[in-house]
Parts: sequence; structure tokens; C-alpha cells
Amino acid sequence: MQEKQIKIKELAVNYKTIGDGKVPIVLLHGWGVSSDKYMATAETILKDNSDFKFYIPDLPGFGKSEEPTEDWKLNDYVDFTKEFIKNAVQRTTGFELVKNILKQAAQDGSVTLRRENKKVILLAHSFGGRVAIKYAVKYPNDIEKLVLTGAAGVRHPLGKKQKIVFVAAKIGGLLFRLPLFGKFERYAKKILYMIAREKDYADADPRMKEVMKNALKEDLSPLLEKITVPTVLIWGENDHSTPLADGEIMHEKIADSKLFIIKEANHSAVYNNAEEFAKKFEKGLKEATITLL
Repeated sequence: MQEKQIKIKELAVNYKTIGDGKVPIVLLHGWGVSSDKYMATAETILKDNSDFKFYIPDLPGFGKSEEPTEDWKLNDYVDFTKEFIKNAVQRTTGFELVKNILKQAAQDGSVTLRRENKKVILLAHSFGGRVAIKYAVKYPNDIEKLVLTGAAGVRHPLGKKQKIVFVAAKIGGLLFRLPLFGKFERYAKKILYMIAREKDYADADPRMKEVMKNALKEDLSPLLEKITVPTVLIWGENDHSTPLADGEIMHEKIADSKLFIIKEANHSAVYNNAEEFAKKFEKGLKEATITLL
């Protein structure tokens, strides 16, 4: 494993690579975590397939990467991913170019100075799935195969509990303007977010709260039918953050997609059930194709 840093969109971005294969896998992580969370999964996948090389960035605002200086929207993360793939994955350094030339010469006696921009396998979890869905529609020629696990992007109406919390927050906003209650506002808001299962929002700092709100505004359902790359969906049976029903909607709307379900697993199946996830991942890559009409 190597840990590196790159400058993208004027931000210092931390990322990790693992594996020595020729097939690049770019992994986009979920909200509130970082590349660290997925290393064991990458290692598990590599045990059975040495053809891969993982590139796992800490998305801006997470892990060791710098936070955006503005309230980023989802498109900003799509643009970031484009630059990351271009500069960290597809770009060949002078050293790598010489190494590849020597390796090719040793194999067949030829020397070729051609440089190719490889397509990537784009693997994305939760919030990373939002980015990957838009990326797949905007830059399909960059992607060999798309793997979404517990991907966010299907917007749902507010549930009963969330509606109650929303009303309480409105009332509380008026109440906390009074001097007597003002000092309790921060604690009360945190409790309300926790009740509504919006822990990620409660834990975020002010900048990333705005980023999260921007992301949640977008319903990506209309984009699913526009995905033209081979797509694999891997879902935890008991995912309560992005329910299995979301995976089934994506499966229905994305042409020729393959849906795999990990029994008794939750939203964190990608790293809490690494062995089973690796099996589904390998099987999915073999089966995912696009039928040309």
C-alpha cells in the first residue's frame, strides 16, 4: 500500500493505492468516512485477483484531504473525480513510462512509445454512489464497469418521524431566539438530527453541512436510464440508510445491470462483509455486459 498526495482544484488531496495489476479500480467512499475504511476490502479482492490496482482518494472534506473552500455541489465532486482519474490514474510518470518500455522490450523485443488512457472500474459506496452515477452519465468513455454498493441518489418523501422533527425544528428555531433558550440551541439541534437518523449531518462542520444539503437536493432517479456502461449493484439485505428497494429501482432503470444481495448485511456490507462482497464483486464483473440494440 502506498499513500500519496495530489493537488486537485487547488486542494491537497490524500489517496492510497494498493495492488500492482494493470486494471485500475477507483473507489469513491461514503459520507463521514475515508479511504482507510476500505483497505481491508481492497486487500480481500486482491487476494483472488492480482490484475487489479486500487486508487482510493479521501474525497475533499474527508480523511486527510482538504475541505472545499466553497459550498460544493455534486457536480464539483464529479469534476474532482474526473481530474483525479486523469492525473492520478491515467497519467504515466516518466519512471513508469521507462519501466513499461523496458518490460515490453523484454517480453517481445519491441519498444512502443504509445501512451493510453485506461478505462477504470468505478466502485462507489453511499455518497460516493451519487458522484459515480452522475460521472457515468457525463463521462461514460472513462468507465469499463460501474459498481454501486448501497449507493445514494434515489430521493424519498419525508417519513413520519422526519416530518415531526422538521416541524419541531421550525418551532424550536423560533423558541431559541429567546435569550433564555438560546444557549441550548446547539444541543437541541443535535438531538433532533439524531432522532431523524441524520447523524452524518449532525456530525458535519458548517461547510460540509451545506455540501450535504446540496447533494441531498438532487434526485438522481432520472439519470439512471441514461447510464450506458455495464453496471453491477451490490446491496446489503438490511440496509436502512439506502434501502434494498433503492437498489431494486436502480436495477430496473439501469439497462442490463446485475443486482447482488448480501444476506443479513447492512449499509456497511462493503467493509463489514468484505469476503462476501469480494465474491459478489468478482462475479458481477464477469456477468455485467451491455446488450447493444
